[in-house]
Amino acid sequence: MKVALIGLPDRLAGKLPGFDVVLLDRESSCEFDPGTDMWTVTARNGRTTAARVIVTPQPVRGPNAFRYEDNNFRYIARCLRMMGMQDARRIEVQPHARISYRRKPDPHNYIFTPYESDIDETHRGPAVLTVDGTEIDVDVHLMGHLQPIDGSFRWYGRITGHPEVVALHQSGRNDVQIRLPGGRDRAGKLTELDPWGNVRITGSGRPPFRHP
Repeated sequence: MKVALIGLPDRLAGKLPGFDVVLLDRESSCEFDPGTDMWTVTARNGRTTAARVIVTPQPVRGPNAFRYEDNNFRYIARCLRMMGMQDARRIEVQPHARISYRRKPDPHNYIFTPYESDIDETHRGPAVLTVDGTEIDVDVHLMGHLQPIDGSFRWYGRITGHPEVVALHQSGRNDVQIRLPGGRDRAGKLTELDPWGNVRITGSGRPPFRHP
């Protein structure tokens, strides 16, 4: 999960182990895309960065955004971990929640939107990931559903923490093939690394698992 720290002290990046943290200038502008639940942060030089969550000392409105104030960074870090444990792509404060930075965050004070909701199929177990002819044995949890608009099938899920897969994603080698026992290779894409070292994978068309 990419987190943009905007105008915050550099030392705070070290307080988010496992997250993909980027430090940006205070003068950067931010725009939220509700279609992808991602922020686009534009620096003064025009360079843009896409981030799942932003943290800034400036007043900010919208999901996946935290305002940094004195002594509340630990609270924010706990919210991010809570978001990861919920496998959520979006976090919002409940309309009438009372937030106290002196306490641990209460999940009941937040609305979490999972990566996908209407799940039709699921598979959990071993798989083989292939990249440039090299095979890697992995464990996966895959899901999928039919798109109601065009009837196509979209599948997605997570590859349990594996150092070789993490290295592939971090090096930008994200186009992969995945095969379940007794199945065929299906094209997928590594898209995101979570704080626990699991890598998200997505694909479209016929999935790796059995599907009518």
